[in-house]
Amino acid sequence: MEPASPDSIEPTTMEQRPDPPGEFRFRPPRTWLRKFAKMRHWLYLAAPIGLVVGAGVSLLETLCNRVLWGPVSGLGLAVRLAAPFAALLLSGWALARLHLRSVGMLNDVVVQYHTPPLNLSPKVDLLEAGACVATVGLGASLGLGGPSQWLGARLALYLRALISRLRPMGGITRRQILMVGAAAGVSAYFRAPLAGTILAMETPFRRDMDGTALLPASVAALLAHWVHGLLVGNAPLLPFPDLGPGGLRAILDALLIGLAAGLLSRRFQRGVIRIRAWTADWPWQARALAGGAGTSLTALVAWRYFGDTWTLQGGLPVALRVFDGHWVAAAILCLLALKVLAVWATLGTTGVAGLLVVTLSVGTLLGGALHPLVPHMTLGLACAVAVCAYLAANYNAPLTGLALAVEWGGHGLLLSAWPAVLVAAWVGAGLANTPAKTRHRQIRGRNGAGSRGIMEFPIEKSRRD
Repeated sequence: MEPASPDSIEPTTMEQRPDPPGEFRFRPPRTWLRKFAKMRHWLYLAAPIGLVVGAGVSLLETLCNRVLWGPVSGLGLAVRLAAPFAALLLSGWALARLHLRSVGMLNDVVVQYHTPPLNLSPKVDLLEAGACVATVGLGASLGLGGPSQWLGARLALYLRALISRLRPMGGITRRQILMVGAAAGVSAYFRAPLAGTILAMETPFRRDMDGTALLPASVAALLAHWVHGLLVGNAPLLPFPDLGPGGLRAILDALLIGLAAGLLSRRFQRGVIRIRAWTADWPWQARALAGGAGTSLTALVAWRYFGDTWTLQGGLPVALRVFDGHWVAAAILCLLALKVLAVWATLGTTGVAGLLVVTLSVGTLLGGALHPLVPHMTLGLACAVAVCAYLAANYNAPLTGLALAVEWGGHGLLLSAWPAVLVAAWVGAGLANTPAKTRHRQIRGRNGAGSRGIMEFPIEKSRRD
């Protein structure tokens, strides 16, 4: 049998078929076809992740703020002061059931980014979520920023496991899915899809970011933000102004705020480490009672001298009062000290929640306290610049701080916040509220995944309390 001549072989691929004489047909390269196929897989996941995570974060926020804390806060001062004891006892009980000293919900996301879980445990996830609801819903001094990112990541992993049974994922990794879910969760609660997406990409690293899932993370973040807006609301959490004075003095004022934000971030994080080291050998019941006592004491002092229990929960009400010019700088400085002590008491003992909203309130209080030193800025501008700078320092996330300035403020605020964010991120470099962060995507240095960190300890088993 004679071998077929080359001319008689039928072309089998698009690239091999010659064009008819005088005719040109556009044929996309194979790499384009592969990109389109992967993008189709991404959309199959990003859309349901965004919708489900937006609804889940809305449910979490409603349960904590309206179902639990709303009625509790309306029962009088005695009940409000007793609530943190119950909050930390319940969360301490959940930690004891998990055989953990502490749970950092944002740190959990970072740990699982660097070491994606092979199996999911609904029992463990329900206990962690219950501890978070008890901590925030009963008034302990933490917020739902980290939990919203954790919830988004967990729901995304569960959705991936469900959808992968029906349709292959086309090489989409658990790490990428986790990032998409985290971006959707924090964007919904933060009410800032751009800043939330960038924060999710910056969170796993100290000096880097992972943009491999930028497009699907953006789709999921926008959908989650939309769903959260329908169910809860999408107005910015703080009234940032869209203005900023120019000139050398305005830049110097911004640099001063950035320096103060970076220094406060370092002191804030080291304080939690010291309290955790101090209470390390205590039984969980003693830690919970001590944390409840410290949190309630700060609330009592705030009620006695400033009219309300401003140090409980994340602190958005006190931040809004500061933006309105309700107190002078000396009073704001006292409230700042009380809020920091309350967060130390909650997070250093058995509290399970997040620091994103706390970062907003502490940054606002810092800006109000520094306002007399920056006369070229209005009070609202000083508070907004301090929030962006403190966020950048506390999370090692300068791009997130700039994105927040644009999203909640505008171009004018960006010009004032930029110098402050850069200085704050530089001063706060080396510390992070998530110990599992690595420095870069390619290198895992001394501060690699699972190492002991500043704010939230890794998820690891310890001796039974």
